[in-house]
Amino acid sequence: MPLGTTFAAPAIAAEDAFDVMAFVNSQPRPHKAGLEADYPDRSKKPVDAGYPPFVGPFAPEQHRFGPWAPIQDWLRANPAASRATN
Repeated sequence: MPLGTTFAAPAIAAEDAFDVMAFVNSQPRPHKAGLEADYPDRSKKPVDAGYPPFVGPFAPEQHRFGPWAPIQDWLRANPAASRATN
């Protein structure tokens, strides 16, 4: 971003790109029914999935905006708990 840039020659700073991403992710989205059935095995749900149910002792904001490494570490350390409803 913007069109035509590459990883090697970015047009904006990484921090600015993350700010844009956070803004887009914070905007309201239409409600879709049945999202809880998307990942019957919650251990396979992406840690950055921005909708509940969330797994682990982390705030919804952390699932949406990160950092995600602590969530991934927690999931590896608690494989049985990652399948429980939170």
